Amino acid sequence: MPKKRNQFIDVMRGVAMLLVVLGHTMTGSAANAQNGFLYNMIWSLQMPLFILISGYVTRYSKEITGFGALLKFLAKRTLAYLLPFAVWSFLIRGLILRQSVFFDIKYMLWHIDSGYWFLITIWTISVIFGISSLVSSLAKKPIAKQILLGAVYLCGMAGLALIGYFAGMTFFGIKLTLYYMPFYLAGWLYGQYRDKIFALKSGKYAVDIIVALSAVAWIYLLTRANMFNLPDGGKYIILRAAASLLGCIAVCGLLKAVTSEKPINGRCISAVKWVGVHSLEIYVSHYLFLSLIRPVNLPDFWTIRGVVFVVGNYVLTLVITALVIKLTNSGKALPLCLYGKQKTTLIVSE
Repeated sequence: MPKKRNQFIDVMRGVAMLLVVLGHTMTGSAANAQNGFLYNMIWSLQMPLFILISGYVTRYSKEITGFGALLKFLAKRTLAYLLPFAVWSFLIRGLILRQSVFFDIKYMLWHIDSGYWFLITIWTISVIFGISSLVSSLAKKPIAKQILLGAVYLCGMAGLALIGYFAGMTFFGIKLTLYYMPFYLAGWLYGQYRDKIFALKSGKYAVDIIVALSAVAWIYLLTRANMFNLPDGGKYIILRAAASLLGCIAVCGLLKAVTSEKPINGRCISAVKWVGVHSLEIYVSHYLFLSLIRPVNLPDFWTIRGVVFVVGNYVLTLVITALVIKLTNSGKALPLCLYGKQKTTLIVSE
């Protein structure tokens, strides 16, 4: 009997993707949106939550125990991430939409954040994690495997930092990748110990307390500092990362409480799960439809007119993007070329 999809994972991805689209809509449809609490909350969550989830779902992956398995793993990740990056950057936005910056390879290598940087970051993390997994298979005891994997992963971070030192931290998105790599590791680590935690007599209560305290601390930090506008620097990077991790813990705990008791079939939750299933398609395509209704002078976000423009563009972007995905997900060739998706369904369960 086939296992059902893990609706918790789909809901989390869906929420993260909806936040990404909302954040982009806010900055494109209204002025001063970045200066408010709402954007501060969105920015602290959206990408860290995606990376954290990606690390967590490795608990469902097969262990990489040989070089052949590593090559197969890397081939799948390359197809899933680098193919969509190339198609949407060079073919669609470069050739079809004539955005010439996407044909400037030198510029793009040092300005990955001009386009689909997340795909480069998650691919780089996957490569380092795959190598770390292979090396960890040399150990026999589970705890030794975990320690070895973590050590190799941290060495990979050090290697990236060294490359960034000589080539520049913006080269191939190294600055972004280094920032998000700890979130991936945190998701992986929780995935390793989740079952053991909940097997403890007081495990569930301890998790509930941690979630509640994280929510309070997250809100406190967001009211004290605008994470998006903080300058780059050691203590500020740590502050950003701490706020994001606390926010991820709080939101994941809330979503787990909503989805844990029984399958939820409400229209809203079903829509969020659909977004989660198709998060990559939405990520690469929603840029084309952002801020279709755009006045000459952007209204301030904290006005009725500003909110109306943001909400209108947000709904319009989501609807058009969903229609495009429905149309382009038919057959085998188109989903493969556009989204790196083969006609196989990832199935996971709790």
